[in-house]
Amino acid sequence: MAARGGAGALLALAVTLVLAGCGSAEPVARPLLPTPPQTVFSPEPQTASPSPSPSPSVLAVPTPAATPLATAVPTPSATPSTTAVAPLVVLDPGHSGKSISSTDAASGLRDIDYPNYPEIYEMFDISVCVGKGLRADGYRVALTKTKALDSVGLVARAKIANDAKAALAVSVHDDHSQGPAFQATYSQRGIRHDGDYHAMYRGTGSKRTVFSDAEVAQASEKAAEAIARERTKAQGRTVGVRENTYTGRAPLEPGNLAIVQLLAKVPWVYNEAGAKSGGSTTKAMSIATEEAYAKGLLVGVEAAVPLPAGAVSQPSAGVQQLKQCLTTAATPGDGRVDRPARYRPSGS
Repeated sequence: MAARGGAGALLALAVTLVLAGCGSAEPVARPLLPTPPQTVFSPEPQTASPSPSPSPSVLAVPTPAATPLATAVPTPSATPSTTAVAPLVVLDPGHSGKSISSTDAASGLRDIDYPNYPEIYEMFDISVCVGKGLRADGYRVALTKTKALDSVGLVARAKIANDAKAALAVSVHDDHSQGPAFQATYSQRGIRHDGDYHAMYRGTGSKRTVFSDAEVAQASEKAAEAIARERTKAQGRTVGVRENTYTGRAPLEPGNLAIVQLLAKVPWVYNEAGAKSGGSTTKAMSIATEEAYAKGLLVGVEAAVPLPAGAVSQPSAGVQQLKQCLTTAATPGDGRVDRPARYRPSGS
């Protein structure tokens, strides 16, 4: 999801910029991880009619006790204790319907996001269906967007999770420059270097902001490991727990932690999945691929943040509804999702 090149005019970010992968892997200097992927930014064709941008104030204060969608009311696999509140999970589907560039007043860091197709549709559908599954299994859920093409900045996304006091927040992305072997989770703690952790940060000089909440970082690390483990099982491919890099990806701030994770006061796990198919950077994932990714996320979240009554039995009611949910969500005109036919997944 990043741009390469100098600090040119920001207008170029939305029109002609060549971008690095939505979540790039380690730099070449660390040979244990692959070279950062190179992505061609895929803007929406001029014929598209994006949904109008919502007011950020509507998204900034989600209702923690979210009402399950009418289409997903199976019996929960585990019943929460009558005296304990079910955990709230915030799902953060990647990218913004319109290009965003602003400055966070508190940190001075640049808040930059942009559309990316077909990822923006795929990840919204997956997030909606994972949310349905979590609710079916007894969790409370909030999303950082209400429609696929909503425009919501990274600072606003972090605020949603912070204000809701989420037990866990999960960003959901894919990278259409990468094949299915590229699978990763990223925590707020990073990975060990020569046996020790180092600073997780963004920005330089007076804007350099370091993530300093050790308790949240450790919780994020454990959650990233749990989600990586369950994604590996569901997707049939090894999902690595990695550390990202944004250095050399102007106009993004240099550093090694996603802005949403940096500004979060709650545990946050950032996810990436390779999505390139048939040599194309615009061909959508199949329903089977989306379902496997969604299942790994759903079961991983449930493993990372158990219900008060205990772990949910698998396969849960939430898992069992995923394929049908994704097939339905991929159909344009349902009021939440309006994915153009050219970006509709095979099998829908």
